[in-house]
Amino acid sequence: MAKATVPRPAASRGRFLAGARTPGLSGRNSLDHMLVALTIAVSVAALALAAWCGHAAYRDQPTKDWHFIGMAVVTVLALVQLVVGIVQLARGEEPADGSVIFVSYLIGAFAAVPAAGFLSLAERTRWGSATVSAGAVVLAVLEVRLYDIWGG
Repeated sequence: MAKATVPRPAASRGRFLAGARTPGLSGRNSLDHMLVALTIAVSVAALALAAWCGHAAYRDQPTKDWHFIGMAVVTVLALVQLVVGIVQLARGEEPADGSVIFVSYLIGAFAAVPAAGFLSLAERTRWGSATVSAGAVVLAVLEVRLYDIWGG
């Protein structure tokens, strides 16, 4: 004897069906995907900068012009992420943990590497490179938290 199947609503059949929405992913748009992609890009760039400056510190070298160019690239990525995050909020999107916390983390992420860069200018020894390396690791950790705050 064949069992009769009861049709279920599209949302309960699985999240991979076309048009189905899941509670955590409802309302996702291209800016959401851009924010996630920027979070990954900033994290990878920050970790690369941390390794590069950490290697310079290991070799007993201060930060050099090339390091500052790397810091500028990471800072520009964080600035783009800040702008995209603010645009998301202006469009009415709400982060999972609140807008104030989200904006605070965006600003902190934007300021982490430039602050470490300015400190490395004051300390023109290997510890300047170590400071930038630590600031870049802090940025990578902030990016993980930003992803959590947005509801990733």
